[in-house]
Amino acid sequence: MSPRKRGAAAAAAGCDGEQAAAAAAPPRREQQAGSTREEASGGGRNGRAAAAGQAAGKAGQQGPSWVLGRGLPLAVLLLAVLAALAAQRRLPGSSMPAQQPPSSSSSSSGESSSDGSSRSAEPGSSAEPGGSSGSSGSGSEEGGLVVADARGFFPVGCKWREVFPKGREPAFWDIRRYQYWDTRRGNWTDTQPAACVVRGRGSPTHWKWRNGSPRTAAHCNDKYCIYDNLWFNNGRFYLLVDGETGVEPWKLTRNVELNIMHVGNASRFLASTQHTLVAGDTLVFDFVFYLHPTAIGHWSEMLFPLFSILRQERKFARPPTQFLQLHLKRAHMMEWVRANLATALGVGPNRDLPPIMWQQEVDQIVKQMAAPLEGYGPATWVAFDRVLVVKDIYTGGVRTFLSREDAHLYRKMLYAQYGLPPPKLRKPLPHTITFQRKRANRRVVNEPELLDMLREFGEVRVVEFNASTPFREQLETMADTSVLVSVHTSNLANAQFMQPGSAVFEIIQRNWFWHGLDKSFQVQTAMMGDIHHYALRCRHANETVYIVERDRHRFGDWEPLQCNTEECVEAHTNVDVRVDIPAFRALLADRLPLVFAGWPVEAAAIPWPVQEGAD
Repeated sequence: MSPRKRGAAAAAAGCDGEQAAAAAAPPRREQQAGSTREEASGGGRNGRAAAAGQAAGKAGQQGPSWVLGRGLPLAVLLLAVLAALAAQRRLPGSSMPAQQPPSSSSSSSGESSSDGSSRSAEPGSSAEPGGSSGSSGSGSEEGGLVVADARGFFPVGCKWREVFPKGREPAFWDIRRYQYWDTRRGNWTDTQPAACVVRGRGSPTHWKWRNGSPRTAAHCNDKYCIYDNLWFNNGRFYLLVDGETGVEPWKLTRNVELNIMHVGNASRFLASTQHTLVAGDTLVFDFVFYLHPTAIGHWSEMLFPLFSILRQERKFARPPTQFLQLHLKRAHMMEWVRANLATALGVGPNRDLPPIMWQQEVDQIVKQMAAPLEGYGPATWVAFDRVLVVKDIYTGGVRTFLSREDAHLYRKMLYAQYGLPPPKLRKPLPHTITFQRKRANRRVVNEPELLDMLREFGEVRVVEFNASTPFREQLETMADTSVLVSVHTSNLANAQFMQPGSAVFEIIQRNWFWHGLDKSFQVQTAMMGDIHHYALRCRHANETVYIVERDRHRFGDWEPLQCNTEECVEAHTNVDVRVDIPAFRALLADRLPLVFAGWPVEAAAIPWPVQEGAD
């Protein structure tokens, strides 16, 4: 067996074989886990506006004194005071009131259109979470700059927003410009606060290494690995191994190889190396599909199992000491991601995320993967005291929570983060149907006919979420929805947040089943156990409209079982759908009476429409 294959086998098997060799080390000391927080207590908003309010108040006081010094009429004085108060009510560079601080989770609702839809996007925007938009979504304008929204959770002491000149929106992987919130002055600045970069301990001479030496130890099971003394240098991770026994590399994640640094003596290697130590517990997170950073469906399939694993692994701090985000840029971590990350890490309401570490931003994707850590030179070796890495679905992991208890607790905590009443079974279930529209691709080409048909079963509203849609709006929409109708899209990551007894009716495009993609959201609602989930699978060629003509010529005649390559799958991501209205009406007529009558999920279930010939 080749070294690469042996490494892959070791990763799949946990700590067997080569990993056991790396783990062979003197007994390590136990580090006390970080303080725990009550998981589902409290609700409401993050109340951190005091400094900003005081700064705005000082600015307001300067206006009246300037007017009095020149003896202007009382009417002018009154107008000046009113203007100062108005300025005080809003934070500089923000679209939210000062009483709702820059890091507040609160947000405004979308405008209602004449057709009843909740429009969360600017007209013509296609920056939806299910796509791969180049920017974090639409924003407001200030002094010729477009500024992105800065709602929700941020790392402690490090709140940012992306800005760019109007009409010059950055391309997908351009280096971004950020502004940071200055808590002391109460304004936005180009200066990055010190809290935005996690600093190491330099060369710690009296540090007590976990293994008694700087060597690496790996402790793996079928869901995650914990590494003691994991080393990083210039975009690559290393296992530091000494002694006579060699170790072969394996996968850290789908995108990251673990390299082996085999030395005669780890302590002597340390003495000859420019290095620093990041103490405490570090969660290393490599977003599987970093080319699609706004695809929240892929975020959910990584954050949900992470939540369960952090609850299960009691020796690892929850929340962790710091969070290392590989490959992506700050602009890619939109509000939806930060809100769900807070819940997954166990961050309670009115709390900040732990510090986040990033790789230095570059303008090419390939170079981004090999970039050094922000704040560290390329020659510096960084030793991470203890690291946890959750296995993704390509290295043996799973797509959802590890238990129903975890799934329900996550939903309850997420509601609490935004001050919503706890999820509960509604009796009777309102006949409210939400149709989730897509604008860029997988659009329903016969949408008017579909909406007319849906109105036969209840009150219908149309929503359209994109990357800049406030997460509160998305969460409140899910809480108010009884029946969610949607094509297969990353936005279905919100389906798990519906209340008990609700139902999802998913429209799956033709030739879509590779690697279980057609069930990626069904496995998550199934773990919830209290959300019905049905699907209509498009099986005929006339139900697919290829957006790119070349894709139609290449793949239009392919049978589903032939579409087992990434290229064919990508082509069927970029299609529109023509829904078989009679077939969909029959499915709704068969299942909706049971849903509205409050039947349990198991009693109202029907087999998933599998692809013929697929296992």
